[in-house]
Amino acid sequence: LENIFFKINPFTHNGKRRNFSAKWYDRYTWLEYSITMDAVFCHSCHHFNTDAKEDRFSKAGLRDWGHLGQFCIKHEASKAHAAAVARHKGFMEIKRAGKGDIIYQVTKDTQEHFTDLIERNRAHVKVIIDILLFCAKQGIALRGHKEDTESLNRGNFLELFKVLCKYDPEIKRRLDELPANAKMMSPDIQNDILETAASLLRRKIRAELHAQADTYYAILADEYKDLSKKELIAVCVRYIFNGNLRERAVGFVATDDMTSSGIAGKILEVLETLHLDPELCVGFSFDGAAVMSGGRTGVQVLLKKTFPHAVYVHCHSHRLNLVLSTASKVSPTVVTFFDVINSLHHFMTGANRHARFLQIQKELHPDKPCLELVHSTDIRWSSKSESVSRVLKLYDVILETLSEFAEGSDQTKIDAESLLQQIQTKRFIFLLVAFSKLFSASEFVTKGLQSLSVSVTDSVHMIEGLKETFTTFRNNSDGEFERIIGLTDDVMKKNDVHNWDIVGARNKKLPARLSDSHVTSTVGRCAPIRSDLDLQSLWISILDRQLMELNNRFQNDSYGIMKAAASLLPGSDAFGQLEILQVPSKHYGLGVEGPEFTVFVQLLKRKVDGGHLYPSLIEVLDSCEKDVFPNMNSLLRVLMTLPVTSCSVERLFSAVNRIKSSNRPMVLYLIRKSIRDSNSFLFNTVLLLDVQSKIVC
Repeated sequence: LENIFFKINPFTHNGKRRNFSAKWYDRYTWLEYSITMDAVFCHSCHHFNTDAKEDRFSKAGLRDWGHLGQFCIKHEASKAHAAAVARHKGFMEIKRAGKGDIIYQVTKDTQEHFTDLIERNRAHVKVIIDILLFCAKQGIALRGHKEDTESLNRGNFLELFKVLCKYDPEIKRRLDELPANAKMMSPDIQNDILETAASLLRRKIRAELHAQADTYYAILADEYKDLSKKELIAVCVRYIFNGNLRERAVGFVATDDMTSSGIAGKILEVLETLHLDPELCVGFSFDGAAVMSGGRTGVQVLLKKTFPHAVYVHCHSHRLNLVLSTASKVSPTVVTFFDVINSLHHFMTGANRHARFLQIQKELHPDKPCLELVHSTDIRWSSKSESVSRVLKLYDVILETLSEFAEGSDQTKIDAESLLQQIQTKRFIFLLVAFSKLFSASEFVTKGLQSLSVSVTDSVHMIEGLKETFTTFRNNSDGEFERIIGLTDDVMKKNDVHNWDIVGARNKKLPARLSDSHVTSTVGRCAPIRSDLDLQSLWISILDRQLMELNNRFQNDSYGIMKAAASLLPGSDAFGQLEILQVPSKHYGLGVEGPEFTVFVQLLKRKVDGGHLYPSLIEVLDSCEKDVFPNMNSLLRVLMTLPVTSCSVERLFSAVNRIKSSNRPMVLYLIRKSIRDSNSFLFNTVLLLDVQSKIVC
């Protein structure tokens, strides 16, 4: 070796014959010699050194052969050398058989040392998700006004977490062990989790809509202005999945453009994420506003350009509510009656008056719960029925309260006396009983039309049944007017009421232009009531107006292809009439032929004879196998999917009022990250629903 080193580098130091000697390996086992560089290195420091100051034996190499021993002694005693040797030994331990390479060892160590940490973090996140979903489904705000440690109420999310920590020490232990910047409870994390949950739910809705290649669907939409004056567009889809009708909220967006084109654009924007086939859309359901239902430039006309087979359906619940609202304005007498109802509600809401009103209820009816009067309005569909029925139930309590305050002074005395004069008449009590009867009959239809599972056939039957009921009242074929008069007399006798009408009411003089005419009834703003014949005339005028409105708003022709559903429902007068099906069959491109229809009708008849019942089209669809009756099955699904009412969308607005109140911001409104427009929102509170249940708001 000596000769080899000398031959390679015969003169290596100041022209003298000096070179590296292999004997140095015996003294310092960590040395290594580079023939190319003619220098020595420390093997450990050369490969595992982290000390930037130690350069002689790690990077540049040493060639001072005369002082090599001194440098080796000094280097061997250095801390950098000791650290490099330790790292070298660690590396060699890893490389031994069974240990694997460094990546394997790091992975193994992570699994061994951090498995518990990962499970702890997962359990912590699960608690956070459960609390967020609970708040979202209950429609309550997540954050509080102040969320620092000194606040007595830090908001629903943090307070719920605090309660769980109180009864589950494990939850509190996990929270305490986490670093302050890794507790995953910040508002941004909350928003991200809610957005993720909403995305998963939208994905599930999309999967249900695409579960079958020919899943028909309908679009329900409406607009609403919230507390902050933002115009909102709510969108739902109606479809059949696993034999059940479903209506799902898929979007709630804000818009500044309330034109028909602007609203239509927002609806299409929401539906775009579902990747729906426009050919499978069977209909829309909107309210009767001109911007939505306009026949030339309305939203329904613009949407038909995208969905060619869709049929516009004016929400039946809206129609019926318009009928009831019109009936309350049939004459000045009836208008005055509802004004008095609202005046009673306003009077009893005063602080002192309200307390006394409840106290008198407890005194007169100790075994019954206390009730509140209801304000009658055209917007809230059930308010008219509730307002009338409450006044009728609490008539004696109202009289006692007004009589007590009529003995006082100031403006309260004047208001009480005026209301007493209005309600202590047979006319007022008769209208209470009459409208209570009419509204109770129509209320069943109103609630029925708001049902998720109501079909077009059910809708037709309910409306036609209500028409028949009012016609029976009108003809007095079962003595309904006499029963109303009897109930009116009972209330009058029980409360010691004797006046027919307001004292001082008189017949108005005939105008000069009618002096040569024959007038069969009194004229003027409010004709006084003098006999039961006058009450009967008022009763008939109310019924005539209701029937006229029902016939106008629910014309037979307006049902269109909806009435064809009756031909598929056993028990209907139109059952088995093939010609009725030709209109929807042709419109939706379904070739329903005579043989298929005949065999299917015979099948239903045999099942009916065997005791099978078909109360709705859902049961008919269950008996219609797709493989055997493909066209009939498709037609049934189309007719069932056709929307009857847009009440599911209306319920979304109730959720808005509940969450976005004047006391707190709507913290569950999340900006959709896919849209940069600051006015575009995703209403997660509605979207985060139990996917196996009905729409809940």
